[in-house]
Amino acid sequence: MPIVLISEALLLRSTLSDGRILRDRVLCGFCVRMNARKRSFKVATSVAGKQFRMVLGYWPLMSVDEARALAADVLRECRAGRTPSRVKAVPVVLPTLRLALKEYCLVKKIKASSQKRYDSLMRTHFGEWLEQPVSELGNRAFAEHCHAFVQTKGSALVEVGRGILSALIKYLNAVHGLQLESPFTKLAAAGLMPERSQPRARVLQEVDLPAWRDGVDKLGEKQRDYLYLMLYTGLRRNEGRELCRKQIDLAGGVLSIPDTKNGKPHSLPITTLMRVILERRCLGLEPDAVLFKGVSAEHVHSMAMRLGAPRFMLHDLRKLVATVGEKLGLGDAVLRRILNHTAPKSDVLHRHYVRLRAADVAGAMEQVQAA
Repeated sequence: MPIVLISEALLLRSTLSDGRILRDRVLCGFCVRMNARKRSFKVATSVAGKQFRMVLGYWPLMSVDEARALAADVLRECRAGRTPSRVKAVPVVLPTLRLALKEYCLVKKIKASSQKRYDSLMRTHFGEWLEQPVSELGNRAFAEHCHAFVQTKGSALVEVGRGILSALIKYLNAVHGLQLESPFTKLAAAGLMPERSQPRARVLQEVDLPAWRDGVDKLGEKQRDYLYLMLYTGLRRNEGRELCRKQIDLAGGVLSIPDTKNGKPHSLPITTLMRVILERRCLGLEPDAVLFKGVSAEHVHSMAMRLGAPRFMLHDLRKLVATVGEKLGLGDAVLRRILNHTAPKSDVLHRHYVRLRAADVAGAMEQVQAA
């Protein structure tokens, strides 16, 4: 049995699932069994010369600190020559809202960029609750705070806040055995939630593209290349902004993006128009070098508008790929493959059966780019 320091961090990052037992370096006899579906805290020792085994509980329903405290009580009995008949309950110490949010993000493998947004929202709008135990989320004062938040903030911000807190409360109920109810559920039942925010309409139209090109062509080469690549591929802004040399296989004709919004690795064929840009940007770069270093994804569109381009948002370029593709009669599966969209759960055909490679959409991408 490997001897390690059993900790929350170890259990979070470990991929062991073969039933292996890890012994604790701090408390002899305390161990954890790493199964595919659960992590079981155990005591493995002897009492009066006979083997003794006891299951203490399961992670994450029981924290490492709680399990180690239980194990210490059980082992104390064993050392005294008495066989423990049952595990005594240990007072539960609930985490603060700040720690609970961090734990939730780790367990759910939330991306660093999303974690940053969540932290910012909580600091700005729920800062007074961050250092309080999560049990306080069930108090009237928190419900009133959520009511004021709903009444005074925009619908898009309210949706994000509602989503984070409701998911976090659901997680806390499951892991810590609480019975909290999201204040937003009650507010919705009373009809006090704002209307859901609507997707922003596309500003840039196909007829605007000649004027858009005139403005973009006045930019510096790197900014210009970035915007054209976004127009040709429909990539999300950070997917394009963070492209590295090692993601561009010029010989194989494939652009790869391992880390995406939906968590699925994405790849696109390198068309003729894309190759001109990518060869120029990749020239002389090391594998880890960023193609568009120094380009601000937040400001490049406003730079183009100051030089005469019509008003647009970066996401308009992604929407244009979808719109032009639809007008050309490309199928949903092809457009989803180009844009890396996931089919609805009810669409079994496209969610589980249809599989298209990068090469399969090369012709469709060339049609969209030409149009």
